[in-house]
Amino acid sequence: MAFGVEKNKIARGRRTARNIVLWSSTALAIGYGTTNVTAQTTPTTERVSSQSAVRSFNIPAQPLLSALSTFNRQAGIQVTQASGAAARNVAVNAVRGNMSPEQALAQMLSGTGVTYKFTGNRAAVIGARQSVNGAAGSDESTVLAPIIITSNRARNSGSGFQGTPDWVYEQPSSVSVISREAIQNAPVRNTRDLLDNVAGVYANRSEAQNPGIAVNIRGLQDQNRVVTMIDGARQNFQRSGHGATQRTYVDTAFIREIDVEKSGTSSVGGAGALGGSVNFRTVGADDIITGDKKWGVEVNAGTGTNEFTFDGSGIAAFRLSDSFSVLGGVARKKVGEYDIGKNGELTLNDLTVEDGAVISTGQEVLATILKAEAEFTDDLNGSLAWIRNDSEFSHGSYDTDGLVLTENTQDVLNNTITANLNWDPDSDLINLNARLWYNHTRNKEVRGASTVTNYLDWPVNYSLGTVGVSLDNTSTVDTALGALSFNYGVEAFWDRGKTEADTFYASDGTDLTASFTGSTPSGNRDVYSAFANATLEHDDWLVVSGGLRYDYYKLHGNTSVFGLENVTRQVYGCTRYRFGTCVAWGNVDQLVTVYPETVLNVDNSQGEFLPTAMVAVKPYDWLQPFVKYSRSMRPPSIMETFFTGGHPGATVVQYAPNPDLMAEVGDTFEIGANITQNGLFSADDSFRFKAVGFYRQIDNYISMGTVVRPETGREHTAYVNVDGTTRMKGIELEANYDAGPWYAGISYTHLKTDFGDSYTYAGTTYEVSPSVIFVPPRNKITVDAGVRVFEEKLVLGGRISHVGGTSPNIGLLTSSYVSEDYTLYDLYGSYAFNENTKLRVAVTNLTDVAYVPALGTTSYPGPGRTVTASLNFKF
Repeated sequence: MAFGVEKNKIARGRRTARNIVLWSSTALAIGYGTTNVTAQTTPTTERVSSQSAVRSFNIPAQPLLSALSTFNRQAGIQVTQASGAAARNVAVNAVRGNMSPEQALAQMLSGTGVTYKFTGNRAAVIGARQSVNGAAGSDESTVLAPIIITSNRARNSGSGFQGTPDWVYEQPSSVSVISREAIQNAPVRNTRDLLDNVAGVYANRSEAQNPGIAVNIRGLQDQNRVVTMIDGARQNFQRSGHGATQRTYVDTAFIREIDVEKSGTSSVGGAGALGGSVNFRTVGADDIITGDKKWGVEVNAGTGTNEFTFDGSGIAAFRLSDSFSVLGGVARKKVGEYDIGKNGELTLNDLTVEDGAVISTGQEVLATILKAEAEFTDDLNGSLAWIRNDSEFSHGSYDTDGLVLTENTQDVLNNTITANLNWDPDSDLINLNARLWYNHTRNKEVRGASTVTNYLDWPVNYSLGTVGVSLDNTSTVDTALGALSFNYGVEAFWDRGKTEADTFYASDGTDLTASFTGSTPSGNRDVYSAFANATLEHDDWLVVSGGLRYDYYKLHGNTSVFGLENVTRQVYGCTRYRFGTCVAWGNVDQLVTVYPETVLNVDNSQGEFLPTAMVAVKPYDWLQPFVKYSRSMRPPSIMETFFTGGHPGATVVQYAPNPDLMAEVGDTFEIGANITQNGLFSADDSFRFKAVGFYRQIDNYISMGTVVRPETGREHTAYVNVDGTTRMKGIELEANYDAGPWYAGISYTHLKTDFGDSYTYAGTTYEVSPSVIFVPPRNKITVDAGVRVFEEKLVLGGRISHVGGTSPNIGLLTSSYVSEDYTLYDLYGSYAFNENTKLRVAVTNLTDVAYVPALGTTSYPGPGRTVTASLNFKF
């Protein structure tokens, strides 16, 4: 169970909406120049502010259309070909080094005879290709239809669903991106709320007050099945409870982009990832400093109704020289105990909902960021960053009678340090990346005084530290069939988990400390991986790739299993009574319960080869169908392997470790298509579409079961490998149409999961023990639309989200985790007073619906109607 920050009850009654004005900073202005360019050998252009930032480029010589895709990703602006263009025979120059996107474009097109001009509608049009002798329009010339280069509202935003950048719709895989535009336009109680509209992705809400993010992708979550990262640094922290176990702590103020990969990869970050990955990428100096300025500041401040008390941040960046910049920021968020919706019928938990408010759902978060970015030489650059997040909230528990809730205060401190180097000399064979990172998460808990803790406040500290390193290189060669690139490297990380508590003795003197420390046990896990992937781009219509990864893991350390015996011991006590009063003392025999401990040495390792393969074709310039296969493996976690003890303060014989767990191994098959179309119905419109159908099967899925340990001869609850094959299949799509003055987008997920319900242990088959396996709803759909008026200064939009009902697959507590269908209506808007100041407002749950969020619990219904406003200011 989980409850909030405030210890004292807050007087509840009707909460009236506040008028809100927020002081904040944002760089939303992008200047656009207009210049007409005649056909010439070397194209020219006028500087545009969004194209002026220096970036690192590595684009081999290749056909124009495939080069545009690479340029798009590396430049951070969007490059697509207009309908009907035919540029298959145009080859462009290699571009390598640090320069502005406009300089890179000019170098890439130099000598090709292809001309372009930047227009006033945030676009550059590539026009005619000249002949070598410069006679434009002569018999030797090849005329190209316009190619539009869209300069987005933010460099990492684009024309896709809720500002998704265009490279997502050119990537032949199941990738989704939450852009900074979408992040800034959505004031949220918690970072996890940003994931709600992503196809195939859910955020667990079984602990409403915990600001940690638990991600579910295609039905998989917890135990590091989905790898979550901050700037590539893994966030492996876990904590046992009555809900999700895996948590990531990051503040929205510092997020530049959220990248979601939903299947296995043969590249950096894929080691040990069974169900994909989520990478929270943080802001850099280029996001804060605009144009040719040497410094920049962004300030945001927001508040709202329904206990949305404050959400504010300040970020400053300084360019100390042309090759060195620093960035620092601080963010603070405070939200309180919110009211649930008033429209609809819910079966409420009287212990967690009082007068329509969900008690103890508050949280306070203080986050900071420091980052330095440097270009040591023309071909060597690097960065060093430290992100810190301190979150305070509460985690409640029932007393032994099950009728009283006690508050367990929580203070979670997360520190993530990353160091990156990129060496990209003037060679097609070298583009080397080296990364070193460290993450440490500490959960400092004080369990409230109750019968469980002998009426004392009891401290328990959970921590996990992870060190990681990776090294990869990309080499590109030209072949008769096209550009062939190789990406290959190694990565490794080391988990060290430790849980500590004061020694706890029961009333009879029995040591029950393991009942506080055993369910989130101490232990060690090492993971090593080597990978290689080859990609062939033939002309501009065929992409074929194949990769192989080898993952190896080792779990090692000591854990315990506890037995139970009733023994007779001599104790000093009363030997003779007279009229109910002791008149003689001495040694007497007394029957007592003891828990003999057997220490187990864990030494579990396994390795697996994991192939990937992908084929994508372009029968038309606007259409890219693809198929992909990937095999992935997840090592058992420290929690699953070293699990021991029992419910806090009660017993140590309930749980037992399983040092012989096997890794989960999955096979994922995908078929999908990308559609990228400009000028569909008008000269300035755009259409983006990605659809993926998938089927995933998993062997050795790990869940809870009852086992008989030979050391005790008793039954214990332990993690076991489920028999048979666990299956997930579904359809995901994201689409957006943008006509400039108005836009409309949709995200849809259909998912069906089938978990096993039996397991075999020591030659005997059993049914899976009660334990919650969260199953996402079969259907989820979001429709988002809006208008832009007054030269796009004013944006007004609305969103409808429908989520199907769901319940856990297995579980003793399934009645608490059931949710019914619900539909939410949201409104949002923004007004740009000038290019440096923007006001944003939003109304979430407009109709004040009472609902239980998917992957949530009836103890914590979702928030009712909430009005928020924020001011963003950048200078």
